[in-house]
Amino acid sequence: MTAEVIIDRKYSKIKMFLVAAGTMLVMLACSTLFADSASAHGHVVDSRADLCAKGENVNCGRIIYEPFSIEGRGDFPEFGVPDGKIASAGIFLELDEQSSTRWKKVNMKGGEHTFHWKIVANHSTNTWDYYITKKGWDPNQPLKRSDLELFCRYIDDGAIPPNDVYNDCFIPNDREGYYVIVAVWDIADTPNAFYQVMDVNLSINPNAPATPQPGFPGDPNRFGEYLVWNTIRIYNTGDVVFHNGQFWEALWWTQGQEPGTTGQHGPWKLLGDTPPQ
Repeated sequence: MTAEVIIDRKYSKIKMFLVAAGTMLVMLACSTLFADSASAHGHVVDSRADLCAKGENVNCGRIIYEPFSIEGRGDFPEFGVPDGKIASAGIFLELDEQSSTRWKKVNMKGGEHTFHWKIVANHSTNTWDYYITKKGWDPNQPLKRSDLELFCRYIDDGAIPPNDVYNDCFIPNDREGYYVIVAVWDIADTPNAFYQVMDVNLSINPNAPATPQPGFPGDPNRFGEYLVWNTIRIYNTGDVVFHNGQFWEALWWTQGQEPGTTGQHGPWKLLGDTPPQ
């Protein structure tokens, strides 16, 4: 056996080893990606993404495999995902296609309605917010903030949700036809949120008022303008919170520093027991 043949065999073994190692790395990367996707995060039953996963909406792209992964910047609508990308969070772009006939509608009446989130990764939560398109919106244009009005809110103050979350709301009972509902699960332990849109065919409920009495389940105004301080939420300069019967103003960025416990050189300024004017 010549030296040349021996060298060729050695190179062949090295090449086989490198191919095998590369294959294993690719498999590991894919399994890791799949595991990450499988553990994230939450979606609303009968949402646009959910109906894609069920095959009732078509030509949806890869959202059919992970309707729970529509994650983007939180603190909507002040920040959050851009206009025109609200349905997709800029990730699953097929969901942003918007026309009066593109998506299957869910029949819904005005009045009391319970939204159901199915959670597959339980994040500490700030809020559950629900918006609906305004009367006179254009269903053939990309969805934008100015189309929306907040009609329901729940505040969890950092709590970890169960695997099934039910939010009782009152659907505005003053409009009929095609409307879009945007549900936003704002996360406390990351700067992100999860977005879900629902395409609904609304009808008037004759047994419900057009406008409910203040304080109804999910009334976004029942909390007042200022939220209760919690240990997880981030506060920036000028933010005002309510804590132990007093109002406090953040002097700079702060997180986890309890108002009233940090002394005169701490991040909080006492405003008193009445809201600032």
